[in-house]
Amino acid sequence: MKFIHAADIHLDSPFKGLRQAPDKVWQLIHQSTYQAFSNLVTTAIQENVDFVLLVGDLFDQVKHSIQADIFVNEQFERLNERQIPVYLSYGNHDYLNKNTEIMHFPKNVHVFATKPEVKDLTLTDGTSVSIVGFSYGQQAVKEDVVDQFPMRNQSDFEIGTVHGSLDSLNAPEANYAPFSKNELVNLHYDYWALGHIHKRQVLNEQPPIIYPGNLQGRHKNEAGPKGFYLVSNQGSQLSAEFVEASVTDWQSLVVEAEMGDTFDQLIKKITSALELSQTNKPQFINVNLKNVQNLDTAVLLRIKDNSLLEVIQQQLLKNGHSWIYEINLLSEQPLGHLTALDSTFWQKSQQKVFSTENIDKVAGKLLNYGFIAGALRQDIQEGQLQAQAEISLLENGGREEQNNENTNN
Repeated sequence: MKFIHAADIHLDSPFKGLRQAPDKVWQLIHQSTYQAFSNLVTTAIQENVDFVLLVGDLFDQVKHSIQADIFVNEQFERLNERQIPVYLSYGNHDYLNKNTEIMHFPKNVHVFATKPEVKDLTLTDGTSVSIVGFSYGQQAVKEDVVDQFPMRNQSDFEIGTVHGSLDSLNAPEANYAPFSKNELVNLHYDYWALGHIHKRQVLNEQPPIIYPGNLQGRHKNEAGPKGFYLVSNQGSQLSAEFVEASVTDWQSLVVEAEMGDTFDQLIKKITSALELSQTNKPQFINVNLKNVQNLDTAVLLRIKDNSLLEVIQQQLLKNGHSWIYEINLLSEQPLGHLTALDSTFWQKSQQKVFSTENIDKVAGKLLNYGFIAGALRQDIQEGQLQAQAEISLLENGGREEQNNENTNN
């Protein structure tokens, strides 16, 4: 037996914050989720798998485009021609509702209802397989749905599919269809195909309990190789192999500023670092420029007004298949030595202002949106919020010292 386990394809993802990119860059970004899914289907055909599991969020939203509908049907038809069935769950992004047009899918596509149900199939060699799953009937499913799953039956293999979150998982998405690891293990299924969490992870070896992550990274918090699992049996046990499907990567690039670096020298440093980091796949890159306290105020201001970013982007449009979408400024030296700001005051203030509790309080209801909560958590972890404040203080603090000296004179 051999099958594919994938989740969180997010076709029609809006890629917020990147719509201002030039057309050829935008087309590459927008098509990436489509191409990644096409890569999955191609692998399914080449490997002659017995079936494909898609565990939630095939589409990024309930009201998806005609383009997405046509594309999905074409890909499903490719599998149908090879008699490869698809078992599809809808998740919190593309939940089942009266407008869901599942009637257009080819006959090989089997959609799970909003209550857990068992779908049985018999493979060509006589192996019997039972697949248990459910679809979301609304955007937010907050209750434990796994407690409605039946105990293992007499099939040769039984597979559970859940678009939800491990109850102990520390993630913004952790309040959707929560379950415990013991809860899954105690049902004695042979494999648990999970979805919803975009970070690939194996929660248990035997039976395998696996989040495949999403199929294609869509922003800087989804960096690294993305794809699906190809699962096969070794006797009565199932083993899973990760297969990369993504067509673009999101990466970070670190460049260090040195004392006296000019605007032109920074351009050369960043472009040289980019050339060294190139891979066969296009990359979307955020640059972390360290030790910016070494730069003159005039250079710092030209970076802050995006002049440095725009010059590099224009070069990339002429030659290169990657794209730098932001430059973050990082200071590696205490502010008290660089500005007129009292360092003791700053240390006390930053502990209070940049705490998770305070940022959550300021953000308020915005944290109900997963992409906002995830971005804030990432910025807190990486120190981006504090770094941005420090850079502003570096600019204005230096001027304040200059003004004080002029006044004293």
